[in-house]
Amino acid sequence: MAIVHLTSLSVVAGAALILGFLYKFVIYPTFLSPLSKIPTGHWSAHFLPFWILHLRRTNQENVTILRLHEEKGPILRLGPNELSVNDYAEGLKKIYLGGWIKNDFYAHRFTNYETTPMFAMVHGKEHSERKRMLSHVYSKTQVLSSATTRATTEAILYERLLPIFQNSSDTDSPVEVLELNYAYAMDAFMAFQFGLSLASNFIQDVQKRKWYLNDFFSRRPYLFYITETPKLLSRLAKVGVHIVPQWVDAATDALESWNLDICDRAEQLLAQGREIPAIDYPVIYAQERAAMRKSYPGTTRLNTPRPDQFYPFRYEIASDMYDHNAAAHETSGDTLTYVYYEMSRNPVLQKRLRDELLTLDPPVAFPLADPGDITLPDFKAVEGLPLLDAILMETLRLWVAVPGGQPRLSPYPSCSIAGYDNIPPNTKVQCYAYALHRNPKVYEEPEEWRPERWLDASAEKLTEMRRWFWAFGSGGRMCIGNNIAMHSMKMAIAGIYTNFTSEIYEHGDMTLVDGFTAGPKGNRLNLKFHHV
Repeated sequence: MAIVHLTSLSVVAGAALILGFLYKFVIYPTFLSPLSKIPTGHWSAHFLPFWILHLRRTNQENVTILRLHEEKGPILRLGPNELSVNDYAEGLKKIYLGGWIKNDFYAHRFTNYETTPMFAMVHGKEHSERKRMLSHVYSKTQVLSSATTRATTEAILYERLLPIFQNSSDTDSPVEVLELNYAYAMDAFMAFQFGLSLASNFIQDVQKRKWYLNDFFSRRPYLFYITETPKLLSRLAKVGVHIVPQWVDAATDALESWNLDICDRAEQLLAQGREIPAIDYPVIYAQERAAMRKSYPGTTRLNTPRPDQFYPFRYEIASDMYDHNAAAHETSGDTLTYVYYEMSRNPVLQKRLRDELLTLDPPVAFPLADPGDITLPDFKAVEGLPLLDAILMETLRLWVAVPGGQPRLSPYPSCSIAGYDNIPPNTKVQCYAYALHRNPKVYEEPEEWRPERWLDASAEKLTEMRRWFWAFGSGGRMCIGNNIAMHSMKMAIAGIYTNFTSEIYEHGDMTLVDGFTAGPKGNRLNLKFHHV
């Protein structure tokens, strides 16, 4: 009898566990949770994350989220604890201007040297403290007036970039511009970051460029596992199963070592205490170095577990420097590629832009009769050219370089979003630039590249378009490098279309890669340039 009684108790206990499991993981999230009333992207999203994970793994997320928002409205449930919002007031304004904190997505994807960079910091206070250290040197005023910006821009344009297009014209040969644009974007940014003598020279050093880009982009297929399933990776690795090949870690280590070596040399340069010419001054590195030492006197380390700090804050600064230059070359490189692609399909617009660029005093003329006569126009004048700005803004809208979701966590104790109340705290909520930039009520014919929309719009319409424009994010977490990015891209475009016309020779699939960051799927764009 006792055995029968124990068996009965076991059956009851087992049934209770099953019922409890079903209630917690199926019944409650599907029927009773405040999230259950929100339209789902897929029926399973109420209680399983597999649908959205599948979209991310197979590079279908951005286009699918856009389609579903068009069908089901401004808010979607993507998983048991995950939402997407495609709206300004209830999305961009509430979430990102409201200071909702980041989740661990960023730390998994962007941590360098085992050290969290500013971009991946979860809490606003920590991020704000770091951002204040750098905001001055990244401001538009500083970027456009810096002697280092002027000296390095002259050198990179006239000595490295424009001669390539002149050679294309002289020899009637095509130039593969995607890889070249990554090189230019990296060189231009790092020259401001570290000074010209320490920065990359990927435009001219093709072998080094190819090494870097191969190691950087070859890891992309494995970022899904690193970002979305880090615990699974760790557990499998303990039993000898490696979903992510070991060469991926080796490539990451090589890239980090390359960046760290430049940081170490910048440290040695500044430690000498000598006057440094403007062209070689490491503006961004020097600013963070000085600010860290001032803010944390007597301290040599903050959030890094790595012990070999040969000088104060070695890895904290290196992590930020790596994050900034990696973001700069990828996003600006992709954007410039799409600018040249669209311009090469529109010779009439090339003529209009050239006419505008020739109003600069002096214009960005190339070649010069005397190489010593390089005099660039006032950068503020370049910044103020309306057609140039419209071309770049429209490219950043349609061909947005960071189209993927940028997750945040909903606040305590609960909140309301897009008409739905009692949203639990720590719900993952995100907007997608890819979807925001394709709202036909804001951007008519959103799939068309139309720079004139930024020129012909009424003041009210322009304000609305700028509200929804999200190429650089918004709020306190807005991309800190947007001003140097806009400057370097505008100067490249000005240098090219003042002096050359461009035409398409051959290209791969120009559709955007569907990921957190994006470039053309075909990974190549070959253009011919002809001197005017």
